Amino acid sequence: MNTTPVPDARALRSAAENFDALRGKLPIPGDPHRGPDSVTVARQISELGKRITALGDEILFRTESPDLDAHTARVISDFAAAVEPAGEVASALGSVAHQLSFLERTEHMRDQPDAMDAREAATMVIGDALGLADASLRDASYSLYAAAAAASPPPRQLRAARSRSTTAAPLPAAAPSTVPPAAAAPSRTTRGR
Repeated sequence: MNTTPVPDARALRSAAENFDALRGKLPIPGDPHRGPDSVTVARQISELGKRITALGDEILFRTESPDLDAHTARVISDFAAAVEPAGEVASALGSVAHQLSFLERTEHMRDQPDAMDAREAATMVIGDALGLADASLRDASYSLYAAAAAASPPPRQLRAARSRSTTAAPLPAAAPSTVPPAAAAPSRTTRGR
């Protein structure tokens, strides 16, 4: 199967945009409107699962053909490279969900000294995990955007300019001398005494 650059670039760009959209929906610790809660994080995990499945589908679609060309192999590699940071996001969001569950289960003990320390530690883990999720989503989307740009065919103007390359054009003829004949030095000067 020989895939073509334009659809491949679109698929890579679409995957990058999907990871950017997930990144834009990440909860923000301390934000009263976007703070982390169990339902939001569960939705994020579910959506991330769909994005990881989509990456797997893109890879599978291209690898099922026995006649892979270099372009298709490169696109497979580009999609596969995004799986690692996506997995890091899944792990981080799983950690957030785990810690949120702990906070919900210990809500009734929030005033007890031992529980206060554990709850504070859970809150710090949530913040760190959300930071990791944000960075990993950024890594996934940036690598996919870069791959999309590399897979895109050059713009029409660039292709036209390449077809008019100076290496293919004849060199201009030598310009005639513009030195007036009187100013030209004689080939041999005679000296008189």
